[in-house]
Amino acid sequence: MLRLHLALGYAVLMVAACGNDVYEPGATGGAAGNGSGGSGSGSGTGGSVANSGEGGAGGSAETAGAGGDPGGSGGSVAGGGVDNAADPCGGALPITCGDRLNHSTTSQGRANVWTGYDRTARAESGRETVYAFSSTTECMVVARLENLATDLDLLLLSACDPIRSNEMASSTPLDLQTVETVSWTSAPGQTSYLVVDGYAGAEGSYTLSVDCACR
Repeated sequence: MLRLHLALGYAVLMVAACGNDVYEPGATGGAAGNGSGGSGSGSGTGGSVANSGEGGAGGSAETAGAGGDPGGSGGSVAGGGVDNAADPCGGALPITCGDRLNHSTTSQGRANVWTGYDRTARAESGRETVYAFSSTTECMVVARLENLATDLDLLLLSACDPIRSNEMASSTPLDLQTVETVSWTSAPGQTSYLVVDGYAGAEGSYTLSVDCACR
């Protein structure tokens, strides 16, 4: 009996020892699992940095394009307009045989640029409207300034200069007239300038007509 009890006790000790062996490998497996999880987290962080870099580059390119377009438009707007000081007749209105224009120096005219003319001593300090006339054949031309409510004068220039040009005619009476007239012979291809100007700052509406007898 004593031997039997000893044998049973030995068997129990062996079973307990085997149970401890099974438990310890389980703990080792858990540690290995934690290590794999850490490696996966590191890979995810790397991907996030790469995506952020690509987004930054795209935004920079878009900003540069938007900045360039408004700059170009601004340059186009700045380049427009007529510089009356550099080219006094650059904005001259075309007029031809048979025209009858109801205009005003306050609408079609420009701010006072010419204050004096070679053929008159009157101070033409009002707004002025400049017209350019030309014909393809030789014509006898008569220009009339009518329907005046203020003291406007009609002048004819052979070139775009009120003093140094050969002023061909001037209709500048000393008081307000109902009709003012200038006449001349127009050579083919020659440009003449009709100017409606205001005496002593006068400005207002008028009718300007041109009649021709051409060969």
